[in-house]
Order: sequence, then C-alpha cells, then structure tokens
Amino acid sequence: MSTRNSGAPRAPHRDERPAAARLADRVGGIRLRTLARVGVGGLAILVIGLIVSLAFLRPDERAAAPAASAAAPPSAPLVADANGRPQPGPTPASPPVAEAQAQSRFGLNAQKLLDEMRTHNPDILDADALKLVQVGDANLARNQANLTADDPQIRDQVRAAFPNATDEQLTTMTRCTAEYVEREWARLHNTTPPDSDDHGG
Repeated sequence: MSTRNSGAPRAPHRDERPAAARLADRVGGIRLRTLARVGVGGLAILVIGLIVSLAFLRPDERAAAPAASAAAPPSAPLVADANGRPQPGPTPASPPVAEAQAQSRFGLNAQKLLDEMRTHNPDILDADALKLVQVGDANLARNQANLTADDPQIRDQVRAAFPNATDEQLTTMTRCTAEYVEREWARLHNTTPPDSDDHGG
C-alpha cells in the first residue's frame, strides 16, 4: 500500500448543490445579518430619542414660576392720599380691566370708570378700559380741582379714543370723565369734589 500521498492536503469540500440553492443560502445569510444590524441600530436610536424627549418634556421649574406669575391678573397699584396713606383699589375680575387699572399713574378704579361710561355708551368693551384710564390719568396730571362739563381737552381725548362715538355720547362721556377726574382729584387730596355728579360717586 503506497503512502506517497498520505501527507498531501485534502481538496476542499465542494458543495454539490445547484448554483441557485447556494446563492439562496448566501443571500439569506446576508439578509439575516443586515436585519440584525438594522434592528440593533433602530433600537439604539429609539432609546436615544426617548431619552431626549423626556429631557425636553420635563417641566422646567424655573420657567414654570414666571409663567404662573404672568397668568395672575395684576393688582391695582398702591396710591397714597394727601396724608401719605396707601389707598389700593379692588382688582377687577376682567384681565383687560385689571391691566388698565394696574397701569394707571393715579390708581384709577378702571372698573368703576368703565361701568359709568357704559351707562351712556353700552358698546364700550373691557378692552377700552385702558383708553378711559389714559384719558383720566392725563387730566388728573393737569392738577385741576374743578373742570367744566364740556372741557375741550377731555372732549378731544375722548374723541380720539372713541372715534365712532356719536356727538351725544361724546358730550356725555366728556362730562362724566370731567366729574370722575374731579372726584379722583378730591380723593387724592382728601377734599370734597366741587360738583355733584349724576351717578352718586
């Protein structure tokens, strides 16, 4: 028996299956590896996305505090009378009226002024309270205790603030504003208003 070829390397095992079967096996192996990689990558992206979302969705306590304070309606400013005593007015429930009152230089009662004007011009809105307060402040700044019912400065200011008001409404609103300013001037100076008004104070 000859041993001449006993140390020779063996020929590699050849797959005797048809070429189509071998190709299908190779494609299947590649597909499984690719799917596994995609699955692991997708899971990693999902976990990272979840962490980032939770970080951004968590409420920031520092940002929540100013938002809560901004939501509260402003309170009326403290106004000192002639003796230096603070005289805060009640805070209106309506945010536009409360905001108008908070912006008043003299602490005008925006709700009272608005209600008084509505007895003559019911179309006035809460949002108009700021216009009324601005007219009132401008005329209190004149520092006059006694104003005429047809004061031209007040009439011009009311006309500019309410261009759609009728002549009758304009006349009445001018008179009411003059009376209101006189009452507020008297309140701030601890005196009695010079004229009686038609609304009972």
